[in-house]
Amino acid sequence: MKRCTAVCSGRARVGFGVQPRRWASHDRSRLTEKALLEQAESQLGLDVDGNRVRIDTDTKTVNTAVGQLPISPIMDPDWIRGGRREKKRAPGIISGQFRKKLSNNPFAMALLSPIRHCTNTETSLPRYFLQDFELVEHPMNEDEAWWAPGPLALDSVLPVYVPGPWSSTGQTDRKVIRERKAAISNIELRADKATIEADIAGRPVIAEPTVVTESAVAAEPTSKYELPTVPTVHEKRKQGAITIYILARKAVVETISKESASKASKSKPNTPIRNRFLFLRRGTATNALSTGSGIWRSDMHDFVLRQHRRCVVDALIYRADRSKRPDYRFMVKADTWDEAKTVDKKGCILWQSDKVDPIADSYATLDLDNAKFAEKMPVHNLTWLLGEEELQRLRESSETFRDNKIVVLKLWRSESMRKLHLLLWRLQGYQAEIKRGVEW
Repeated sequence: MKRCTAVCSGRARVGFGVQPRRWASHDRSRLTEKALLEQAESQLGLDVDGNRVRIDTDTKTVNTAVGQLPISPIMDPDWIRGGRREKKRAPGIISGQFRKKLSNNPFAMALLSPIRHCTNTETSLPRYFLQDFELVEHPMNEDEAWWAPGPLALDSVLPVYVPGPWSSTGQTDRKVIRERKAAISNIELRADKATIEADIAGRPVIAEPTVVTESAVAAEPTSKYELPTVPTVHEKRKQGAITIYILARKAVVETISKESASKASKSKPNTPIRNRFLFLRRGTATNALSTGSGIWRSDMHDFVLRQHRRCVVDALIYRADRSKRPDYRFMVKADTWDEAKTVDKKGCILWQSDKVDPIADSYATLDLDNAKFAEKMPVHNLTWLLGEEELQRLRESSETFRDNKIVVLKLWRSESMRKLHLLLWRLQGYQAEIKRGVEW
C-alpha cells in the first residue's frame, strides 16, 4: 500500500511533536558499499600530497597526514545504508501463460480498481462499477457549479499516437523501433557511466549534443503494410478536486434525476442529494462556495448513456478501419456462431439482432468448448446496447458492421483495447434489467 505522508505546509499543527515526512527512496545501484564509499570519500577532498583521502571500511578509519583517525558515523557506509530506503524494483517480465492472460484480462482489471463508496446505495465496490461525477464551473456563468460525468470510464478508449524521436511521421517498422530503443539505452548507459566518473574526479559533466537530420529520418526503412503510429506521449485528463461516485446503473442515476427535478422549484434545490454526495468528503474543497450551488441535470441518466454510446461507436469505427491491415486485425467477421468460436484471440462478440430482449441481452454469453482459461465469451447485442441512432451511424461509417451480423472483437495486449472491452461491458451493465422479485 502506498503511504501518503504529505502534509499541508500552510496549516498550523498543534500537539504533534514529530511531523510526518515523505520518505525518499534510492536506486539499488546507489546503495552498494562501493557507491556509498565513493560518496563519503568525495566529501573529504585531497590530502597534502594532492591524493584522494581514502576510508578503510574494515578498521573504520581514515588516512590523514597525522596518521589514521577513526571516521565519523556519517561516513560509515553501513550507517548510511541503514538510513536510506531502497526504491521498489520495477516489475519483471510476466512469465507463465496464466499470468500473461490474467494481466490482459479486462474483467480482472475491473476487479483490481480501487474501492470506492456510493453514499446513495450504501455500497462499496471497485471503482469500475461506479460512475464518477465532478463538480465543474459553468462555461458561461462562473458563479454556477454543475455536476458532470468524470473521465474514468472514457479515458484511453481511443489510442493517442504522437510522432516520436525515431520517426517524424509516426510510421516506423517494429524492427527499427527495437534497434532505436537499444541504441538509446546504450547512449543513456554510457552517459550515466560518464557522469559517475566525472563526479568521482570532481570535474563538470559536458553532454554531447545529439543531431538528427532529415535525411537520416527519410532513410529509415518502412514496413510492407502501414503500421499504427508509436505511442510516445499520452496525456490523461486529471480528476476534478471534488469527485463523487454513484452506482453505475441507469435506474439509480434516474432516481436521483427525478428527485433533482422535484426539488428544483424550491429555494435550495438538490439539498438532500448534495448532502448525500458530500457526506464522506472532508477538506477545504468541500467548504467552497461553489459546492453549495451544485446543479444536477434532470436528464443525467440519458446524458451518461448517450456519452457512453457515442464513445463506443467512435472506438468501433476506429478499430474497424484498421482491421483491414493484415498485421493489425482487431475485428473478424463470422457467418455462424460456431465460426466465431474458432477465432484466435477472441474477446467478445458484437451481434446485431433483429429482436431486443432487455432481460436476456443483459447477461448474454457464448459457451466455448475445450477452453482452458475462458469458457464463456460475452455477447453484446448492439441493437439494444447502442440504440437505433448510434447503430445507424456505425453501419454508415463502417463496412464491417454494414454487411455482417456477427463480428468478433479481438483482445489485443494494449490498454486501449482493454478499455474498449471494459466500456462495452460497463455500458451493458448500465442498461441491465433484472426480473421482478430478484433482489439486487
